[in-house]
Formats: sequence, C-alpha cells, structure tokens
Amino acid sequence: MDKKKIMNWLIAIIVAIVYLTVSLIFDIWAFSWLIWVAYAIYRFIAK
Repeated sequence: MDKKKIMNWLIAIIVAIVYLTVSLIFDIWAFSWLIWVAYAIYRFIAK
C-alpha cells in the first residue's frame, strides 16, 4: 500500500475511536454526528 492510503486508514480509525470515546464518555450521541461531518469535509478538501 502506498503512504497516502495508509494515512487515510489511520485517520479513519482515529476518527472512529474519537467518535466512540466522545459518545460514550459524554453520552452525546445526538451531537456526535458532527465528528463525521468534519471528517467528510476533511476528506473532500484533502482529495
């Protein structure tokens, strides 16, 4: 795998971990979708 693909996977895994951590600790499942929106915007811009 090339470096960019590995970096994309690492970022996706980190985002998933942050999402679960924030949602479980603060019990704010309703607002945690903002994390995924931010990630989607990042992916759109980084592409």
